[in-house]
Amino acid sequence: MKKMISILALTAMTLWAARIKDVAYLDGASNMQVVGYGLVVGLAGTGDGNSTQFTVRSVANMLQKLGVEVPADKMRLRNVAAVMVTAEVAPFIKNGRKIDVNIASLGDARSLEGGTLLMTPLQGTDGEVYAVAQGAVSIGGGVASDSRNRARVRKNHALSGTMPDGGIVQREVLTQTVGDGYMRWVLAHPDFSSAVSMAQAINEVYPSAAQAEDAGSVRVNLALVKDDIMNMIARTENLEFTTSTVARVVLNERTGTLVAGTDVRISEVAVSHSNVMIQIDAQTQVSQPNAFSAGRTTSVLQEQVAMQGADATPEYKVLPGITNAGQLAQALNSLGVAPRDIVSIFQAIKRAGALQAELVII
Repeated sequence: MKKMISILALTAMTLWAARIKDVAYLDGASNMQVVGYGLVVGLAGTGDGNSTQFTVRSVANMLQKLGVEVPADKMRLRNVAAVMVTAEVAPFIKNGRKIDVNIASLGDARSLEGGTLLMTPLQGTDGEVYAVAQGAVSIGGGVASDSRNRARVRKNHALSGTMPDGGIVQREVLTQTVGDGYMRWVLAHPDFSSAVSMAQAINEVYPSAAQAEDAGSVRVNLALVKDDIMNMIARTENLEFTTSTVARVVLNERTGTLVAGTDVRISEVAVSHSNVMIQIDAQTQVSQPNAFSAGRTTSVLQEQVAMQGADATPEYKVLPGITNAGQLAQALNSLGVAPRDIVSIFQAIKRAGALQAELVII
C-alpha cells in the first residue's frame, strides 16, 4: 500500500487576528541560553572509557578538590561519563526558581541510563553563572532485552537525556525594556503590514504613542502614555491586531505531510508527471441575494480539480483556473501518487511560476 500525503489545510486566511503577546515580545527581555560541563556518575559500565582523557582528568580534579588524591593514570572508569549540560533561563525569573535541563554525552559512553548528574554550574554568554544543575538523568522510554537470544531493542536515544526541574536559577537575567523613554515590541515574524497594524492597534488605546519603525519592530513613546509601565504592558500585550503572513506550502517527504493555507493559489498550468493528467479548472458563478435584502450580488469562484491515472489515455490540456494546494494534493492522493512524486509535482509547479506561495520542503 502506497504511503499517502497527509493534508493539513489551515482554515485561517493569510490575514488573521492575534494578540500582541502571541506574535511579539518586548525588546530587551529575551531568554538567556546557558551551558556547562559536568559528570554523570552511577552508570552500569556504560560510561566513558580510559581513552577519554578529559573524563579521567575531570574525575581526578574533582576528587582532589574533595581531599582525595588519586593519580589519573591509576583510574579505571566505566561508570562515569562527561556530558554537556544546556538550559534556557527566561527573563524575570527570580533566584531559586527551578528550570528544565538537557544533558548530552561528550565522550564515548554507550548510555546515560540510570546516571546522576553531579553539581554543574551553567554559564551564560557573559561568563557569569546563572544556574546550577544536579540530579537523576532521564533518557525516556525503555530498553527490552532477551539474554537467551541476545536480542536487544532500544526505543530511545541513550546518549542524551533531560532533567525536568533539574536546574536552580542562581542569577536573574538582566532586562532593559525601557531606553530613552521608549519601549519596543518586536515581531517574531517580521512583516511590514503586521507592524503597521500593530501600531494602529496600540494607537487606538494610547493615541499617537506607537510608530512602526520597520518590518520587525514597533516603538512606543512612553511620554505619550498616560499610564504606568506595568499596566501599559499588561493592556498592550492583550490587544488584538490583524497579522499578515506569507502564503506558504510546507512539504515533508519523510513523513508524507503537506501543510498549506486555504489562500494558496495555483495559476493556469499544465503538469505531466508519470502519465498523470491534471486538469485545474475554476468557474465563476453569480451569487444573487434575496429580494428586498441588504445583500449584494457577488461572484463566487467554484474550484475543481479533475485528474486521470496512468491507465487513462495520455491527453493533456490546459484549463484556465485557480485552485488551492490542498485540493491538488487530495486529488493526487486519490490516484495513489507517491509522496516523492507529489513533492516533485509541487516543485515543478513552483518553478513554472504557477504556485502563488512560498514552497518549503523539509
